Formats: sequence, structure tokens, C-alpha cells
Amino acid sequence: MVETRQNERPGKVPNAIVDRLGAARIGTYCGELPAVQLHRLRGPEALKGAAARLRRKRWQYSAICTDAIFIAQAVVHVGYAAHTFMYAVDLLEERPVLRFGGLGVPGLQVEVNDRPGVGLQAHYRRPGAVLFTRREPRGAPYELGARLGAWAVPSYGKTDLFAELHTEQAAPALTVISPVPDPGRINVTQKWTALPVEGHFKVGSRSYDLDGGLGALDYTQGYLGRQTAWRWAMGMGRLPDGRRLGLNLVEGFNDTHPTANENALWVGEELIGLGRALFHFEKDHPERAWEVQTTCGRVRLRFRAIFVHREVRNLGPIRSYFIQPAGVFEGEIRVGGTTYPVRLVGVTEDQDIWW
Repeated sequence: MVETRQNERPGKVPNAIVDRLGAARIGTYCGELPAVQLHRLRGPEALKGAAARLRRKRWQYSAICTDAIFIAQAVVHVGYAAHTFMYAVDLLEERPVLRFGGLGVPGLQVEVNDRPGVGLQAHYRRPGAVLFTRREPRGAPYELGARLGAWAVPSYGKTDLFAELHTEQAAPALTVISPVPDPGRINVTQKWTALPVEGHFKVGSRSYDLDGGLGALDYTQGYLGRQTAWRWAMGMGRLPDGRRLGLNLVEGFNDTHPTANENALWVGEELIGLGRALFHFEKDHPERAWEVQTTCGRVRLRFRAIFVHREVRNLGPIRSYFIQPAGVFEGEIRVGGTTYPVRLVGVTEDQDIWW
């Protein structure tokens, strides 16, 4: 999956992130990882005590789109701090209809457990505000939800979201285990896009039917470095023949090892590897057009932002520059020997954080 071979599919995901000697199984895999157990690492990849607590970061990002609405939600746990955000963009009116965010107490108000697939629990809770992504141990669909009281989002009104993201008859998840620069060690991510969705979303007096929509999931956990930066793109839509289409691209993260690569397409029930990703944009003007492509030549897209979510903070030891425009990708994607014109809904992202 590292470079340009057509329709390349990663190998089957292992049952643990470490081998029998405690070394990380670096690589790119097809399927759901049962659990991320960083404490089982041994040797130079391991961290213990305060260093492990300081460097361990984990988050769950979830998104849904239909022809009418794009919804994004994240729960982020960085050990000594935690936060959440959620926003929704009306794609027909091209304006945000919800913006919410907040800090929380790690382990009390905010939690992201060690299971990216079956058994996932990621939540943010405070009086008047609950956000979650979860999946029951029996292997049911992922559930994405939010309940926000009117006082928590006074500019928008009481909000209720509940959706199921189905994994049956969908392309498999992508799992990547990658080294990261010192003082970090290892990062594990499970990405999944173009999942069939059923559900509803209501904000204030507005109601949106989510049935027939598409969903995306990004679970990430690792021992990360003091500074972490990347460019990211995620999009969902359909090919002209009706097949569900998902896209994940990253530059500057999980791409330092030749066998670790999270750039991929989800086409119908097939997961297809891509070459490395290239991003071109104006850092000081993320609302302007972005160009994204891959070294294998199979993806050439132009992104137009509708709304830009920003989190720029300086909290002493934590300094974050996090920009996530939401909007529309248009261009060409080649699947097999055929090049298709496409329109995808999703996000780009520029992040540089010290934590």
C-alpha cells in the first residue's frame, strides 16, 4: 500500500499491536483492531510511568454527511487535559447551523477507551451536554449521538443527534501502526469512511433525515511527540455508478516508515491503497482553495471550504493551531483503469500542536 500498485489491499489486521516479544507490528492493515494496548510495548518503543501518561494521546473523530448536512464531532483525551467539539454545516444554504465546544476533566467528563471497533466508548459529559461515539460489544453498528440543551448552544437551540453507522456490506476498516519521532514512540489509527448511515439530527427548529447518508470514523491513540503536525483530508460521496466512495489522505503524520501509510479509498466493499499525499494551500487563508493529490496519480482534487472550524490556543504547556475547513471536493479519482469525475463532502485540516 506504500506506493502505486493498482487496487492494492493491505494485509489482514493482527490480533494485537505487538508481537510476542513486545515489539510494535509496524505496518498497514485491513480490518478492525481488537484493542490498542500500548502498555504491552517492550524495549525502546515502550514508555513507563509519568512519561507514558504525558505522551499518551487518544481521540475519536466522527462525521456524517447527506446531500443536505455535514456533521462533525470529536472527543479528545490527552492525558492531563481533554476537550470536545461539534459542528454542523447546512450544505444547501452553505452556512453553519451548529457550533459547540468545551473543555473537560479527563477520565471523569471525557473518556476514549482502548477499543477502536467492537466495544468502543468515547464520550464527553457535562450538565446539559452529552456527546458520544460507541459500539456495543456484540458487534452492533457504531452509534453517534449528541444531546445539547438550549443553554449550552444558545445561538442555535436544543440539539439532538442519533445515528447508526453500519459496517455490514461496507469496505473494511484501515488500521495503521506507525513509529513517530522522539519523544514519542508509536501511533495507532483506525480509519473508516463511506459507512451507510441511518438516523436523525435536530437543531433548534431544523430537522434533518440522515437515512441514506454516509459516515466516517477516525480512532487514534499513541505515544506522540511534544510537537505533532499534519495535513489531513477526509471525504465521502458516490461514484457516477452509485458505489459509495470514501477518501482518507494525510501528510506529515504516520508516513515516516515505508510500510505505514493511511492514504486510501473505500469503494463499495473494497479498500484500496494509495500513494503518498500532497497538499497545496494558503496557510494564512485556509478558506481559499486547497489542492490535494497522491503520488500514484489516482487522486486529483480541488477543495472549496464552506465553513472553517478553528481552535487556536496558548495554554502554557499546550499550544495548538488547529484549522479544519468543511466543504466540497471536486475533481477526478481513478479506480482500476477508469477515471471518474467526483464530488465529495468532507474536510481538510492543518494542525500543529505542542502538548
